[in-house]
Amino acid sequence: MDKTALLKKLFSGDKQLPSIPSLYSEFKKISSNPFSSNKKISDLIMKDQSMVTKILRLSNSALYAKSQEIKSLANAITYLGSETLENIILQISLVNMFNTKDNDIPDFDISVFWEHSIGTAYFSTLIAKKLKLPENENHYLAGLLHDIGKLAIYQFHPIQFNDIVNLQINEGVSDIDAEIKILGVDHTDIGTFLAEKWKFDKDIVESIRVHHKTLASMGLTPALTRIANMFSKASGLCFPWDEVVISIVDDPAWGVITKNVSGNLDVEKLTFEITEEALIIKDTVRELLSGK
Repeated sequence: MDKTALLKKLFSGDKQLPSIPSLYSEFKKISSNPFSSNKKISDLIMKDQSMVTKILRLSNSALYAKSQEIKSLANAITYLGSETLENIILQISLVNMFNTKDNDIPDFDISVFWEHSIGTAYFSTLIAKKLKLPENENHYLAGLLHDIGKLAIYQFHPIQFNDIVNLQINEGVSDIDAEIKILGVDHTDIGTFLAEKWKFDKDIVESIRVHHKTLASMGLTPALTRIANMFSKASGLCFPWDEVVISIVDDPAWGVITKNVSGNLDVEKLTFEITEEALIIKDTVRELLSGK
């Protein structure tokens, strides 16, 4: 059975992958319209009071907090900007969509999963900023979604997910190898399948697909996702069995990034500055998951 057929079989019937979160989709449409007002955005979000509450809590977390406390949705819309608000809405929507309470998997802590995902997203944009690379909202979204296939396995195939984790812990195999052995496909295949279903930009889809591959031909967003994924693990934002020591400067993805940078790079300084941000990520995830 080919990969596409296997993916369709794994996620069919009552295990069918969900549609893109409706509030997130509607928000994107409104915010991308230059004639839309803040009131229209506010009216949309106010339809979901739990979303409003969570947005305000996250807006005041260490990752997003500005010089002043954000006390209202209107403040959040004004001070955060549509791109950051879009990212926050997607994060909240994904936490609500993938109901991780039902599947009690020993050794798997959902907070660690989100620390790694949000860490990778944040580090992608932080690296781009520090190296003065072109700004692109896809950097954050690609990092956030790079492991979304793991959540799909967790929710729809919990027994197999447990077997995968056990293989990693007991036999020391990688997540990719364990997933292929148990399912025949890995989380990058599943995540790509879902991102295509949700019609995300090709840069995001490609970032999900190749973030475990050593390719010198990848684009800038996939390269940032791969390197940020490594920084996230180096910062301890991962499960113990996923911790690896990798030479970032020897990775082809780093070569892709450095081609877009002028001047000399102090990798040690960059590494220190980025890994120092890990506590900010943990604080944000506590707020994201509070009440869950």
